[in-house]
Amino acid sequence: MPAAALVESTNASYHPTYTPVAIFIGATSGVGQAMAEALARQTNGRAHIIIIGRSASAASKILAGFPKPTDEDGSWKHEFIPCDATSLRNVRAVCDALISRLTRLNYLVMTAGGPEANSFTRAGETEEGVNYHLAMRYFMRYLFTQDLLPLLLAAKEQCQQAHVMCVQGAGFGLRIRTDDIGLHDTVRRSWKFLNGNMMPTVAAFKGIITGVTYNDGLVAYFATKHPTITFTHISPGQVLTKGGTYIDLGWLFSPLAWIIKYVRMTFAFEQDERAKYMLFGLLDHTNDRGGIFIRGDRGDIVSGHVFDSDFKSPFDDVETATLSSKYGVLQGIPMKGYGGSDASVAGLIRYTKEVLSGILG
Repeated sequence: MPAAALVESTNASYHPTYTPVAIFIGATSGVGQAMAEALARQTNGRAHIIIIGRSASAASKILAGFPKPTDEDGSWKHEFIPCDATSLRNVRAVCDALISRLTRLNYLVMTAGGPEANSFTRAGETEEGVNYHLAMRYFMRYLFTQDLLPLLLAAKEQCQQAHVMCVQGAGFGLRIRTDDIGLHDTVRRSWKFLNGNMMPTVAAFKGIITGVTYNDGLVAYFATKHPTITFTHISPGQVLTKGGTYIDLGWLFSPLAWIIKYVRMTFAFEQDERAKYMLFGLLDHTNDRGGIFIRGDRGDIVSGHVFDSDFKSPFDDVETATLSSKYGVLQGIPMKGYGGSDASVAGLIRYTKEVLSGILG
């Protein structure tokens, strides 16, 4: 893993000749907030930073704390866009608005979770029929990535960095599901009387874990289709957020939850400290040529691969392609900490497109 001195020097050396445009989804708290604040400090506020989330009051306080340039360079801007990203229709509306007014995008960072996506005790579906955990942990991330790709490509065409970063539990190599991809059967089979505040449920736990694995599939799919852009799945590790460290395991397991809280506090990082490593993973010059990267909680590269710029994605036709079922391998390339196989990624993408088509038309 990179030494702290290397991380700090890399971040400190970031002085782009252009005004970077960065979108942080879920940056009204936690490590996403800390990453947005760190980028603002590093650029002395000379960046177009967009925070997308639910809490306007939290965003207002965060943006007010950003450095404000005093010169006449008007290319910088700090703004908040409200969006309940559990609704994919809301996500599409926000993306349409961004496409209509932005000319490029350098960094798309997605950290959003929220109470539904992080719950160990509740499992259910959104009004659009999507599993609560997967809506925030996967589907909204896929849709933001897909819809904002033209802006990322525009940045790359101007020889600027273009990077999509999914912040979740990367590096464990947990396998992508090939059945019950949307977890509908899992929720239906769960004991309804346990779903709530009593104790952790299998359905909720599967929702959390499955969302992690699907982010491996997301970055693999888009990295093969757009090889000049960087796609990273990174683990934030254990983070002591300013909002609290308590994990709700239901009233039956509340004593265990308090024990876990204090155990976490012995080895977790404050969100500002953790963001330093996440920002390193975002700005590291290793990303300049594009590719897929799985990174650990210190910004270290667990595995990665840069495809040739003319690489032909095997996922272009996920309906008919015959692909390898070997896990931990992407297009014949062993990837440590990667949970996909070519066949499982193709199945996930096929299902994802069906879900989005049904909701968005």
